[in-house]
Amino acid sequence: MIRVISVDIDGTITYPDRRLHEEALTAIRKAEELGVKVMLVTGNTAGFAMGASVLIGTTGPIIAEDGGVVADHRGDNRIYLGDMGESTILWSELKKRYPEAEMSYTMKYGERRAGLVLRRTIPVEAVRKLIKELNLNLEAVDSGFAIHVKQPWVNKGNGIRKACEILGIKPKEVAHIGDGENDLAAFDAVGYKVAVAQAPETLKRRADYVTRKSYGEGGAEGIFHVLKKFGYL
Repeated sequence: MIRVISVDIDGTITYPDRRLHEEALTAIRKAEELGVKVMLVTGNTAGFAMGASVLIGTTGPIIAEDGGVVADHRGDNRIYLGDMGESTILWSELKKRYPEAEMSYTMKYGERRAGLVLRRTIPVEAVRKLIKELNLNLEAVDSGFAIHVKQPWVNKGNGIRKACEILGIKPKEVAHIGDGENDLAAFDAVGYKVAVAQAPETLKRRADYVTRKSYGEGGAEGIFHVLKKFGYL
């Protein structure tokens, strides 16, 4: 039985330009109204996720920084599953070799604690090649909006597992809805998997359901699909 729905934010409950989609908002609030907690799962910062949770009205834990930070929906009681560690070494060398490399604005203002996030001004393959050359215990994942560099155990799947400990449920009681490569680890953890229409084929192949609609409309479709499939509607 699915008791909780976890949803990615960017591209899953938004328009392509990252504005929150009205249909996704309606779907999330319907789930909460029916007693199904919604967890926001994002590569963005804990502060961003907390603000989104308050404005949208979710009551499940928030999972931020691609699983590196888990907190309650108010952003309190934070648990850090990763740190900057070797990311600082990578950034120093990366900037020397690729002057066009840029950190995300959240990095510049010190809002991140669990990894390095780069704007997509250089290819993810170049980042991965340098990680290998420097023999760093890191991985780089392209979310479609940014490149996330983090320790291998920092991922949405482990973030969801930790959030489930907080809720006192099993990860298999969670349905996850996402649209990016960084949602693959979440699919490994949960009991039901939904890919939004514009997701890469690697994610779609792993999904139990692929939405017909894309972006926020697809996210809304996915939420209503889960609610109907598991008897809430």
